[in-house]
Amino acid sequence: MDSLFSYKATDSFLQRIPALIKLLFLFAVPVTVMLCSIEVCLILIAAIALLALAGRIRARDFFRDQKPVVYYSLMIVAIDVLSFLLFHKNESIVTTRSLHIILRLLCAMEATSVFFRTTSSFEIREAISFGHPDNPVSDTFALFLSFLPQVFETWMQLDLAYRSRGGKNGPMKVLRLFPLLITMSMKKAGTTYLALLNRS
Repeated sequence: MDSLFSYKATDSFLQRIPALIKLLFLFAVPVTVMLCSIEVCLILIAAIALLALAGRIRARDFFRDQKPVVYYSLMIVAIDVLSFLLFHKNESIVTTRSLHIILRLLCAMEATSVFFRTTSSFEIREAISFGHPDNPVSDTFALFLSFLPQVFETWMQLDLAYRSRGGKNGPMKVLRLFPLLITMSMKKAGTTYLALLNRS
């Protein structure tokens, strides 16, 4: 099973679009949704989903990439519900402001999914280098962008190992795996750094 936001090569029009244009798209979507109404967010959510499906991103992978939004949404809704029941500060159980935040998160996560599913680490580095492949700033930024899929890949490996040993979902799973996630991610970052030093 692929991890969240993992790149998969296909012969789609999205992969033929230059990485720099997709990178600009990745940054433009969050800025746009921060400035626009709920209606515009809904239109963008539907448009990006259709774009992903038309670009041969598997629906299962695309919708699985939205899992982090589900967890954030549950926390936001839980805070609204508690505020409504305990303090009666909200006019409704879920406020319009919270709904707008959730839609913004979903829209940004969809754009992130489209970008990483159709853009390889090499393409990211080439797009940011602007013809100067040895630029340390562009290398650092490219590594930063490429680190997100690696974190989810590491989490998936830990999760599979945890479940194969009879572990169950719950708060204890996060408490046990999160320190390992940090440790393994730091080791991977250190290995990548040494590899770059050997290449230079």
